[in-house]
Amino acid sequence: MAMKKIIILRMIGGLLVFNLGACTKSTNVELGSVSDLTGTWVLKSILLGDIMDLPCGVQNEGIFEPITLTLTTTKDETEAMLLLNGRSSVNQYFGRYTVELYNETKKNGKLKMVPIRSTKMGGYPELMKCESRYFSLLEQAVDFQLSTTNGKQQLELGAFSEQEATGLIGNKGNFLIFEKK
Repeated sequence: MAMKKIIILRMIGGLLVFNLGACTKSTNVELGSVSDLTGTWVLKSILLGDIMDLPCGVQNEGIFEPITLTLTTTKDETEAMLLLNGRSSVNQYFGRYTVELYNETKKNGKLKMVPIRSTKMGGYPELMKCESRYFSLLEQAVDFQLSTTNGKQQLELGAFSEQEATGLIGNKGNFLIFEKK
């Protein structure tokens, strides 16, 4: 009798593992459906609650170089990967992310960032502070919204507020606003 109970419990456990695996896979988004995200994006502004701020960039031989984010997809023998890299105010950076939910009609969704890695060059304190804020906002990003403004593709990436915005900007959350290069 005990042996039958063990076999039944193992079968139930196997079904639970199978069903949990199926649930996990159902939240994965196909690579083709997020192709609008891929490409190189230039940081244009930062929204912190209800304050719009301009990003800092890098002066390189008298030429301003903006902060960039490049999103790509690649596939190895085991899985598809969504990669990111770019140039911040001081360092180059790279990492990975996953898209957990994407609404193709509304062009918005949910994502998860893997901790970002970067080169370790030093710079002026104000640029290092700017870079630290940028990396922090990028790593905390859980929401994204794609749109077109004045004929240019835009990507809002961050943590959007669930509260109703009051006024022009209101408290829409903390996010980075990019324009496609």
